[in-house]
Amino acid sequence: MPTTERPVVTLRAVARHAGLSLATVSYALRAHPKIPLSTRELVAAAASDLGYRPNSRVASLMAHLRGARVLPQAERIAFVWVHTSRRVAAENFYLRAVFKGAAARAERLGFALEEFWTDDPGMTEPRLQEIIVARGIAGVLLSPVLTSETSLALDWDWSQFAAVVIGNVTWTPELHHVGHHHFLAMRTVLQELEKLGCARPAAVVDAVIDERAKHAWTGAFFANHPDPARARRLLYFHDAQRSRGLAAWLRESGADALIVSAVAQLSAPGVRAVCQRKQLQIAALRWPGNLPVAIAGIDQCDDLLGAQAVELLIAQLHHNERGPPRHPGMMLFPGQWVAPAPAAPAPQQKTRPASRP
Repeated sequence: MPTTERPVVTLRAVARHAGLSLATVSYALRAHPKIPLSTRELVAAAASDLGYRPNSRVASLMAHLRGARVLPQAERIAFVWVHTSRRVAAENFYLRAVFKGAAARAERLGFALEEFWTDDPGMTEPRLQEIIVARGIAGVLLSPVLTSETSLALDWDWSQFAAVVIGNVTWTPELHHVGHHHFLAMRTVLQELEKLGCARPAAVVDAVIDERAKHAWTGAFFANHPDPARARRLLYFHDAQRSRGLAAWLRESGADALIVSAVAQLSAPGVRAVCQRKQLQIAALRWPGNLPVAIAGIDQCDDLLGAQAVELLIAQLHHNERGPPRHPGMMLFPGQWVAPAPAAPAPQQKTRPASRP
C-alpha cells in the first residue's frame, strides 16, 4: 500500500506566512539575541501552523559553518553558577573542567557562554532572570552544585528558557539533565578490583552525593559485590561527623580493597595507616586527575558533561523548545577506568665482590 508523504515545508514558506524576511525567520528559529522575543514567538507560531520541521543535515552543516569562522557577535548561552561563589567557581578543579568543556563545545558550534552567579551580592533570583532575558538569551545551562542540597529550585518563569542541568540533583520543575552514571561507575570499579584478585572490597560513600544520584552507588555496590552476604557490613556512609570512626571500621571490616567516593576521605585520621598495614588496593569513584596520587579509579570525564550539556541545549534551541519538558530526560556517562599505577621495583642491593683469600 503506497505511503503518503507529507509535503516539505521550507523556511521560505514560513517567512511568507509570517510576513518576514528569510534571514529574520532563520535567526528567530535559532533564538538569536538580536531578534526580539515577540518576533521569535510570531515565527514559532507560523512554523507550527505550517508544520515546519528543520532539516537536521542542514542544521548540522550550518552549525559547522558557524563554528569554522569567527563571528562578530556569537549567539550566547547563559552559564548560571547555582549557589556557587565566584571564587569557588574559579578554583574548584571539577567545576572548571565542566565549564571549559561547555565553553569549548559552544565555541565550536558558533555560540558563546556568558557566566552568571545566583549568589552575587545583592542578586535575587527574579533579578537574575530579568538580566538574562534583557540580554536576549534563551538558553540556560545550570551548573553542578557542591552544597549539601539534594533538590533545587529558582524563582523563574521557565517558559522563557530552554534549560539543561549539569549534574544529578533534583530540580523543581524538573528539567533535562546531563550527569555522571554513578551505578555503572561503581559496577566498573567492583569488576576491575575483582580482576585484580580483590574478593572483599569495602566502600566509603558520600551520603549526600549518593542520595542525589538516587542511591545508584549503593545499589550497584549491593548488586555487584563479589561477596553479597557481607556487602552491607562493607559499606560506610561518610560525612564530616563520622570521619573519626572510619579507620576503626576499616580495620575491623576484613576488607582486602577500599573504594572511596573522594580521595579526601583517605585523609580521615588513621585511614592511610590502615591501608598501608593491610596493603589494601585503593580505587576512587572520582579519580583525582589533578593530583599526583598513584591509585586506580574512575575518570568522570567532567569536560564531556559540559560539552554534552551544550549539545542538548542547542538541540532545544534549534527546535524552538522552551519551558519545562513534558518528559524530562537524563543523559548519563559512566566515565572511564584508570588502572592502578604499577608498583615501583624494589631497589636492588649492591653486593660486595668476594674478597680474595
